[in-house]
Amino acid sequence: MQYTRTAWIAALAIVLGASALGTAAAQEFRATVTGRVTDQSAAAMPGVTVVITSTATNETATAVTNAEGVYTLPFLRPGLYTLTAELDGFKRYTQESLQLQVGQTATLNISMEVGALTETVTVTADTLEASRADRGTVIDSKRVTEIPLNTRNPFMLSILSSGITFNGPAIYHRPFDNGAIADWSINGGWNRNNEFTLDGAPNNSIAGGNNIAYVPPVDAVQEFKIVTNSYDAQHGRSAGGAINVSLKSGTNDFHGTAYEFYRRKWLDTNWDLLKLQGEERPDHKLDQYGFEVDGPIVRNKTFFMVNWEGYKESNPNIETEHYPDEALRRGDFSNYRDASGNLITIYDPATGRLDANGNWVRAPFPNNIIPQDRINPIATNLLHFWPLPNQAPDEGCASYRCNFFLSPNLATDDFYNLATKVDHVFSEKTKMFVRYAQNYREEIRSFNGITGPAEDSQGPLERINYTGVWDWVRTVSPSFVLNLRSGLSQYVEASRTDAALGFDATELGFSADLVGQIPHQMFPRININDFTNLGRNGFGRGTTTVYSFQPNFSWLKGSHSIRGGLDMRMTWLTQKNSGAAGGMRIQHDDRFTRRDWNQGDPLNGSAFASFLLGLPTHGDINNNLFPEYRWNYWAPWIQDDWKISNRLTLNFGLRWDLNSPVWEAERRMAYAFDPGAVNPANDRIDHSVFPGDIMGGLRFIGGPDAPEKYPYDWDLNNFQPRAGFAYMLNDRTIVKGGYGLYYMNPTGTTFTTGYSITTPLVSTLDGNRTPSVTLDNPFPQGVAQPPGSSLGLETNLGRSPNYSNPNFEIPKVHQFHIGVQRVLPWGTSVELSYVGSRTRKLQTQWNGINEPSAEFRDSCNPLLGGNADFCRDRLQNPFQGVSGFEGTDRFEGATIERWDLNRPYPQFDGIEEFERNDGLVNYNSFQAVVNKRFSDGITINATYTFSRMIERWGWLDVQRMIPQEGYYWSDRPHRLTFSTVYELPIGEGRAILGESSGLLNALFGGWEVAGLFVYNTGRPWDIPDVYLDPNGERTTLNPAAINEDTDYGADIIRAISAPCTARYDDSGTLIPRSPYGPAGCSEPWFTSRPPFSSRVLAFRSEDIRRPPYRQFDINFAKTTRLAGDVRLQIRVEVFNLFNVANYDEVNYNTDLDSPLFGTIDKNNQRQSGFPRQIQLGVKLLF
Repeated sequence: MQYTRTAWIAALAIVLGASALGTAAAQEFRATVTGRVTDQSAAAMPGVTVVITSTATNETATAVTNAEGVYTLPFLRPGLYTLTAELDGFKRYTQESLQLQVGQTATLNISMEVGALTETVTVTADTLEASRADRGTVIDSKRVTEIPLNTRNPFMLSILSSGITFNGPAIYHRPFDNGAIADWSINGGWNRNNEFTLDGAPNNSIAGGNNIAYVPPVDAVQEFKIVTNSYDAQHGRSAGGAINVSLKSGTNDFHGTAYEFYRRKWLDTNWDLLKLQGEERPDHKLDQYGFEVDGPIVRNKTFFMVNWEGYKESNPNIETEHYPDEALRRGDFSNYRDASGNLITIYDPATGRLDANGNWVRAPFPNNIIPQDRINPIATNLLHFWPLPNQAPDEGCASYRCNFFLSPNLATDDFYNLATKVDHVFSEKTKMFVRYAQNYREEIRSFNGITGPAEDSQGPLERINYTGVWDWVRTVSPSFVLNLRSGLSQYVEASRTDAALGFDATELGFSADLVGQIPHQMFPRININDFTNLGRNGFGRGTTTVYSFQPNFSWLKGSHSIRGGLDMRMTWLTQKNSGAAGGMRIQHDDRFTRRDWNQGDPLNGSAFASFLLGLPTHGDINNNLFPEYRWNYWAPWIQDDWKISNRLTLNFGLRWDLNSPVWEAERRMAYAFDPGAVNPANDRIDHSVFPGDIMGGLRFIGGPDAPEKYPYDWDLNNFQPRAGFAYMLNDRTIVKGGYGLYYMNPTGTTFTTGYSITTPLVSTLDGNRTPSVTLDNPFPQGVAQPPGSSLGLETNLGRSPNYSNPNFEIPKVHQFHIGVQRVLPWGTSVELSYVGSRTRKLQTQWNGINEPSAEFRDSCNPLLGGNADFCRDRLQNPFQGVSGFEGTDRFEGATIERWDLNRPYPQFDGIEEFERNDGLVNYNSFQAVVNKRFSDGITINATYTFSRMIERWGWLDVQRMIPQEGYYWSDRPHRLTFSTVYELPIGEGRAILGESSGLLNALFGGWEVAGLFVYNTGRPWDIPDVYLDPNGERTTLNPAAINEDTDYGADIIRAISAPCTARYDDSGTLIPRSPYGPAGCSEPWFTSRPPFSSRVLAFRSEDIRRPPYRQFDINFAKTTRLAGDVRLQIRVEVFNLFNVANYDEVNYNTDLDSPLFGTIDKNNQRQSGFPRQIQLGVKLLF
């Protein structure tokens, strides 16, 4: 159904009603203090005035206890406070040095003593968060500024929290790596589906794939909290995890810092790859510099903070490329050999013929040399764009690969970052702040080592952020507080290669007629299997704009602390993406130059030979829509924290997410596939060849049998109950637990079929026996123009349409935990918890709708007695010459494969359905946390997580719809973290040399050590699509195949003891494929699947894991007082102290033909993380 006018009115009423109460923060970053006041007989005391005062700004907030003796002080900025409680006839109660953290609800129960107000009882006891069942980790400003951070991105300190897995590349932690640094899975939540907020306002971007939008400078951050389990209804629109950052505010005193962080080549250790190549350390320069200043504009009233940062880096981007040598450029393949030295024979496609047995056969080129007059002139013109090799092929590589070592291949980044904030206190009852921030990044990076129009590069990649927020708090009465917040953010990500844009492809020999039809003039993308490509895959620009208005109130009623509000957002995504074939993409493989037209063989055929002959095998030209997608979101919520007693608090919440379906500004969207409609092309085909009716086609938004606006129905039942408890067994022990239901943030945008269209390169009309086009005219039918919805059911005839599930439901996560927290002496606490989650209705896709039946497929599977040639047989084509099929093989070919003719909808190739809800993830874990707050010069945080993460996602058999079940790709069973900041007890006022001053104190005082350690078990091996025995019956690896003593420090990391592999030919005969197996390897451990069979193995292996990840960073700092409060800090930060080469992002080789199958070869593979790097830093603080 569609969202009706009545529903709109109802939603508007909800919005207006909630707005009357105030605006709800999506994630409240400020702290709350709550508790019960009693006399010495434990009786509740109403009417007690409780005042809390900021030590930094003298701001105050006041509450009066109600009849239950309960008080609540909400919306307190993180920082240091003093709290007092007063009532005539009782001594004044004072709590000093009350440290409040971001998002904290601190429970402070007060016992009043009889006496005069002039008498004071002063305490300094620790506060416990005993009013909420939530779990999370607070990273305070001390750890933010002192723990070593590679490239100073504060979000990366999230790795110190339990239950969190970072899945991004270890070399991309920088504050402008917005996509990589969003790769977090929190307590089993789907990767990249977490909520990021900045000062309570949304900080996510759909552009780039649910990226983090703005990353603030380190020195602008007050602190931040990673919420790993929340049973508070104010949190939502995520897989259950949230990271809330609070920026600093000014105080009554001026503070500031100016800093420079410096790296150079001489401070770096060399990469393993370069050491093995005998190469020197590459050039590397990084300067990160800036200043932060905060203070009063008007004392006790108005405060400011400003932080500006610059970042300039040139970073090595080491690559081993595969360029054609001089012999190959002449067509001389006489020394064209595989990694074992076997000659690879090149066959001449012009000699193809049927032999006496009816098999299509070809003859080899004499002497393995292509005659000069057979080399295509366009190929000749393209040859000039590849540099010649600069080295002999690396050991373990084929004779034509690994022959150009690209170093340092510097990538340059220029980045600046600005954050500003102004706070104003109108009165004790009314406060406000505004914040504005922006940053800009430009990267230049080459991916193929070529300069000029043929380069494949970020030339440049730009990322731009603008973000602002306005926040207003009003204390209406001692028991009722309003908060209004409005935010606006915009994230832009744009990538292109300026050197390629505007290139005239007629200079290469392509016809002016073809070039004139290409939508975007740029150097064509030329792909050749096993060789480095020419050109890039097009350009793109995505802009996400988010308007947020979040109304919120806090109301104390008896023993109930009630909060509620409305989370409102409007999101706009503008996409200007040319597609992978933004200009023209032409690809080559070995199918026309190998012996067998329908089956590969590692010892014959060459993609480069096909290229020289001018015989492409794939290609396309994209003609894409630039859509403007929009989403609206409303989420009313209510939360009740019920303080039943001083020991027990219950949390109850309810949130209702109203996510509008995505829509396109001009309604340019495909809707769904209609399988029951007769396709109008049915009237034009030859029914003597195809007697049945041609059924099925796409429907479009605004067209017949389709909605007017939305591609799927409103999901109106997204109610999210939350419940938790916190029970204090005693003053030092708390038991917590809870359950919460979350709905994720839908971001699907696969709706442009018809409004975008791809012109395919039709390379053959007889199933790869003979080529049908050459480089001289690769698209003889011209370039297709997008028809929009005008063709209706006939859209994409002869092509592969896709659509989104019209019954899509928003995925949901059930999150739960139970645990115990114990407060120990020295400001230390220990927490032990069981944490689990169940994610349901995950977004998946399915391409089985237009595949022939499983029974038909089985009839062609040789292991089931079938005949592969039966499916490949070519029959008369009923679509030849039929209008509507122009530019496709169905239009051109006189014959069509039996396989294609037996598709349910044979007028199309593959059809894919997106936004299905077939996926699920189950997560179970034990988590332990030890935390020591900063006191006596030291803070410590240590965590251990033992977990399992199992998924059902994807398909083993798309026809029978058998799902794939196994380990989630980022499952890491063991995870250990440790961090500390330790001020050495030496120097003036310290335990050692405490009486020293002058030179002695300058030399030995002010030293500090800070560090972090992270260990993760490796991810499961992405196992290739093979059989583990010749019959496909085994589902676990043969123990003999597993290398039990994997040496991660060796030059070649071997997960497989030795490759013992084979393949099936079309008759079902098992052919040994690898001569590298161990002696006695009679039955292969890995066998490529026979044709027309389905996958039997899960995507990942539980028996073999990638190498583990290990990180150990340390900071040595010396702070010297220069004059008054002016201090100079010198820092030496060492990243990867023990120079551990991590390869956790590298999958083991899955090429069955390679002697390196099941290994990671460090000779040809760059490590995942940086080698040891030393950074020098200087900070001037006041």
